[in-house]
This record gives sequence, structure tokens and C-alpha cells, in this order.
Amino acid sequence: MNEQKNLFLAIGISIAIIVVFQFLFPQPQVANKPINKIEEQIEPVTSIDDNQNLSNPTIQTKEQIVSGTNRVIINTPSLSGSINLKGALLDDLTLLKYNEILNDNSKKISLFSPDGTANPYYFELGWKQLSNDSKKIDLPNLETEWKTSDSELRNGSSITLSWTNNQNINFKIIYEIDENYLFNITQIVENNGNTSVGLFPYRLIKRINLPDTINFFILHEGLISLVDDKLLEKNYDDLLDDCSSASKQKKLFCDQKSTGGWLGFTDKYWMATLVPNQTESISANFRHGNNGRDNFRVGYVGKVFNISVGSINSYDGKLFAGAKNLSILSEYKNNGIPKFTDAIDWGWFSFLTKPISYALNWFYKYVGNFGLAIIAFTIIMRLILFPLAQTSFKSMAKMKKLQPEMQRLKETYPNDRQKMQQELMALYKKEGANPVAGCLPIVVQIPIFFSLYKVLFVTIEMYHAPFYGWIHDLSAPDPLGILTIFGLIPWNIPDFLLLVNIGILPIFMGFTMWLQQKLNPAPADPTQAKIFALLPFVFTFILAGFAAGLVLYWSVNNILSIAQQWFIQRKILAKND
Repeated sequence: MNEQKNLFLAIGISIAIIVVFQFLFPQPQVANKPINKIEEQIEPVTSIDDNQNLSNPTIQTKEQIVSGTNRVIINTPSLSGSINLKGALLDDLTLLKYNEILNDNSKKISLFSPDGTANPYYFELGWKQLSNDSKKIDLPNLETEWKTSDSELRNGSSITLSWTNNQNINFKIIYEIDENYLFNITQIVENNGNTSVGLFPYRLIKRINLPDTINFFILHEGLISLVDDKLLEKNYDDLLDDCSSASKQKKLFCDQKSTGGWLGFTDKYWMATLVPNQTESISANFRHGNNGRDNFRVGYVGKVFNISVGSINSYDGKLFAGAKNLSILSEYKNNGIPKFTDAIDWGWFSFLTKPISYALNWFYKYVGNFGLAIIAFTIIMRLILFPLAQTSFKSMAKMKKLQPEMQRLKETYPNDRQKMQQELMALYKKEGANPVAGCLPIVVQIPIFFSLYKVLFVTIEMYHAPFYGWIHDLSAPDPLGILTIFGLIPWNIPDFLLLVNIGILPIFMGFTMWLQQKLNPAPADPTQAKIFALLPFVFTFILAGFAAGLVLYWSVNNILSIAQQWFIQRKILAKND
């Protein structure tokens, strides 16, 4: 909550810039084109669990449920978990490279959890028969016990699940996984019976119960998809209000046609996403249901297969389930998943946040520390903005030299403010000084500052990324505050005191800001001068609750500004005297 209050205080000017930007560069309005109606004979994927009783379950731990069922173990460098042989559900996944809290002994991040836990979250797939097909056959369902070709799924290997019905039709599911977070899943039907049959595949991701969300306005959590080459982001309330299974009237986005694309659920750092074959047509649907518990589903159905006697038919697709690491998403994007890096919430300033994130990762590749990467990025930005800053600093230096003359004019026209302003304007014009030039670098820095804040907030690379010394997490505030005597007296600070628990790095940032002000001329207006004098203290309080990486950027930026101002004032302007 404090971070939200701080953000509101820090980006007031940013809001104005955004409004102006939207006015000058309006985004094209995309008309809501009608969506082709899904063929009536193909039922939506969400109907598969209409008869499930979800009310009043007995809540167990994941470990209890997993230990009591037959499973295929998943064991890769990035993931551990299992596939439930009852129903062929992928309902147990843990991210091995990430901890819940900044502690080596803390639990790893749990992504998927089976039904029966507090917050079930899993992947499901299967086949359905056309509703108008008179030749009904037995199909695998959530009660089906599958056989497996192996007890463990490892990266670079595969396992095959199989089940044969009473009509001698053999169903298979082949699971493969890479070293990161991408499953390749193939559904196969072998018709060894004596009659042909029409089937279509379905795949879905389900979340039961409303998940805990950060509920921060700059972060999207919920449904995310690329359908018909358009990025769609909807929160859980949108699904509840507009895509209820009980409602006959659903919004257009609830049922869509697409060729390829992807769809799933996203959290701040994690995501589970269905990725169909990019050349195949699918019918995507998004639903909310309540059969005792809220459940949210994203899924799709594929084309109809007319499976003749003796034929073998297969249907492939992928599932991403893991961390939204930029380099990993970029690799998948380059290998055929379109716009996959857009799964990261880049925000309004995506034209800045994307390159900033890529730049930080590039620097990190060579320096091996994200704090050093932020410093390197800051230096590069100062070099890019050097001409602008140099012009501004020269103007401010001239203003500082004009202080005696400006004071004389104030004393000459103490009661004639209009005349004094006219004389000041004439003086500025004569000397080539601009009293507002000093604001221009700040205005330019604000979108960069906000974009960097966004990058530090949403990118997994900054999650628990250490710097040096006492800074163990660049995405979190400075942990050593004045109320703990900078860590000497450990105690749990009440929430209402967090705003004044200023850390070492914010204090240093405030000092550099104060020092930078001393190099600039004071505003002619006494009221403005007082306001400017308070800014270092105000920003110290505001930034105290921000990510340490952001305060580090601001501090280094101030130091470089001081160095540049000193150089201009002492080396360049001295030559002109």
C-alpha cells in the first residue's frame, strides 16, 4: 500500500506527459469486428466439467494429494512435479529456480496444484465427440486410469500415456519437455475398431478459486492471450462478469476464432499458456463458472477429425508453464511463438520499457550483477542525453552568474513586478540564458524513470537480484532503515511507520540531489526557491519505499549530473570569462 501511495506522489508529472502523448499521438481505434460463430455441433471446451461437484471439498496439501495418486514424475533443471495418471492431468509443477522469499531455505514457487488443495491450478486435455454423431463411443475422461511408458519425464526425453476403450480405439498422449518451461504434447487416436468416428481435441487451463493478486494498477494479472494476432488482457472480474457459464449472453471476447496464437493465465512473474500449432485454426473460449467454487478457464478446441477404421490421427500443441524470463520468452518467440515476449506487462511506455529491459539484460550478461547493469545503463543514458543536459547546464550556469544583476533589478523595481519581469526577460535574451532550461532534462528523465520503475517491478530478472553489501534484492526497498538504526535493532516495523523508515540508499540519493541543487542558481521567486529547497527531502521520503534498483539509478544519475555541471561551470564557462 505504501508503494502505491509513493508511486502516486512520484509520477504526477508523468500523468500529464502521458495525456499529452496520447493527445499528440492517438492510438488507432480498432473496430470490433464480428466474430464468426463457433460451429453449433462443436460444444465449447468448458462443458467438459459441467457435472463436476466442486462444492465443499476436503482441503489437503499438495504433498498429501500427490503421494496418494499414481503419477509420472517430472524432473528437469527448471521444473519438478508430476502428471496424474488418473485423468492425465498436469496438476503438479514447482519452479526450481525461484524461492517464495529471499531465503535459500524457503519453499520453491509452486505453479500448478491438484484439485483438493486450497487453490487448484492445472492443465487438462482430451477428446470430444460431435454432438450430432449417432455412433457414441467411450472417451477418456477425468476418471480414466492411463498407462505410462515410463515413470519419469526428463528434458530431452518423452513419455507416452495410453488407454484403449471397449470399441478397440486406442488413445495416446505423448509428453515432451525442454530444459526450461515448454511442454510439447501430442494427442493420438488409433482406430482399431470396426466403425469410423468424428472427434475433436480440446485443451484447457483451469484455476479454481480466485487467486491472490497484487491488485496494482500498473500490473495486469489474469487472462492473457494472442488471438487473431491481437493481444487480449482481461482480469478475473471480466471473466466473472462477461463470460459466466450460466449466462447465455457473453461478450465477444469470450469466444473467438484464431489461427495459432496462444492463451492462458498470467501472474506478476509466472504464466501458464496454451500454444496451439501456429498453422491450425482453433476455437478459443474463456469462461467463469461457479459450482460451489469460482473457477476460471481458458481453452480451445481444434478441428474435427474423421477417424476411419485402421487410421492413426494426431494433434500436437505446446504448453508453457513457468517464469516469464525475457531471454527464454525471446527464444520461444524466435522459434515460432508469435509476440511471446508481450506476455510481460510492458505497460503504456512499451517503446521504452522493452529496450530498457533488453539493455539491462545485455549489460548483466557481461558484468554479472544487475546493480552494475543499472549503473552501466545510467551512464549510457547520460551519454545519450549529454547534448541536452549540456545546453541546460550552460543556461543554468549563466543564470547563476546573472544572480547579482537579477538581485539589482528586484531592488530597483520592488513595487513594479511587471516592469521587473520585462527587464529580466530582456536580460535573459541579451545573455542567452533560459530560466526554464534546467527543467528540460528532468522532464525527459521522468518517462525513463517511470519505465525503469516498470521494468524493475514486473521483470523476473530483478526478482531477488542482489547488488552488494546490504542490498540483497534490487526489486525491493532498501532493507536498512533509520527506525532499525540501519539494521542494528531488528524489529517488525508497523505499516504506518514504513514511510519514515528511510534506508541508507535513499538518504544517499537525497544528499546527491541536495548537492546538485547547490550547483544550480536559486529561482528568482522566493516561494519557488523554498519549494525547490524542500525537493531533496520530499524525494527522499517518496523514494524510500521504492525498489532499491530504482533509487540506485537515481543516485548514480545525480552523481553524473553533478560531475557534468562541475565540468561545464569550471572548464567550459571559465574559458568564456
